[in-house]
Amino acid sequence: MKPLLAQICRATVAAGIMSVWALAAQAQSTQAPSAELRALLAKHYGGYAAGSDPAAIFAQTTKPDWANCGANGAACQTRDELAGALSNGLHKLVPDMKWQILDEMVSGDQVIVRGQGTGTPVGAFLGVPASGKSFQVMSIDIHTIKDGRIAHTYHLEDWAAALSQLSAK
Repeated sequence: MKPLLAQICRATVAAGIMSVWALAAQAQSTQAPSAELRALLAKHYGGYAAGSDPAAIFAQTTKPDWANCGANGAACQTRDELAGALSNGLHKLVPDMKWQILDEMVSGDQVIVRGQGTGTPVGAFLGVPASGKSFQVMSIDIHTIKDGRIAHTYHLEDWAAALSQLSAK
C-alpha cells in the first residue's frame, strides 16, 4: 500500500475509533462489565485464536441468529460463516493468531471492546507475500447482549496497520 494511502486509511480508522469512544463516554450510564460478561467475552474472543474451535465457542457465546457486521453494517456474517472463515482460512494462514481484550465499556445492553489481534502469516496475506513478519492490529467491537449471549456485533479492525507492518522494509 502506498505510504500516503496507508496514512489516510489509518487516520480514517483512528477518527472512527475516537468517535466510538467519545459517544460511549457521553452515554448516560456507562459501567464496567460484570464478571459474567467478562467471562462471556473472554470465551468469545478465544474463538478468534488459532487452534480454537470457533463453531463450538460461538455456539456458546452468541445467539443462533447472531450477525457479525462490518462497521458500516453492510457486510454481515452469520456465526457459521465466520467460524468457517476462521477455521478454514485465517487460522491456517495465521497459525499463531491471537485476539486479546484490552478495554471494555458497558452501556445498557451494549458493550464496547477494544481489542488487539496479533499473528504471523505463513502465506500471502491481503496481497503481501509471507516474510516472517508479524502484525499487531487494533479492533473496536460493539456487541449487543441479550439473555446472556451476544446478539449482534459491529466491528472495525485496522488492517491498514497490519499491511504496513507486514510490508515494511
